[in-house]
Amino acid sequence: MPTAFFRVIMCMLLCLFTQTIVASPPKKIKGKVVRIIDGDTFEVLVKKETVRIRLAAIDAPEKGQDYYQKSKQALSDLCFNKIVTVELLRKDRYQRWIGDVYNSKGQYINGWMISGGHAWHYTEYAKSAPLAAAQATARRNKQGLWKQGKPIAPWEFRATKNKDKKKKAA
Repeated sequence: MPTAFFRVIMCMLLCLFTQTIVASPPKKIKGKVVRIIDGDTFEVLVKKETVRIRLAAIDAPEKGQDYYQKSKQALSDLCFNKIVTVELLRKDRYQRWIGDVYNSKGQYINGWMISGGHAWHYTEYAKSAPLAAAQATARRNKQGLWKQGKPIAPWEFRATKNKDKKKKAA
């Protein structure tokens, strides 16, 4: 009998804890973009503190990969030295904030990078019908990186790079 009681209490606590997490709205920050790291990461200045942001749901070409510089430049053209609003979703393993980013006109920067062919929709971390459609349109219209014959997705590029490192170490 104590086991059943314990399970009921634990279930109630879990439900209460889950409701608290689900009910809390995402935190938003507003600041000036002061540094572009690459096509999906930048730094924003908020109240004299620099915060590193990784755009949610997208993956841009890596350094050393075709279209890297153009992707980085596209993000820079869109938001460098400008005020953005970031909906903070979570932190990644590198302690960057993952977020949905909007410019002062309310345009969704993450989606713009995909629709312009400057980044991939990162379906491993985010399934989004609008972003999938934006990528399909950019690909069909050969925009941005889709002008290349066979563009390599950043996650495939990283996997190949990691295999090469392991071979060299062996």
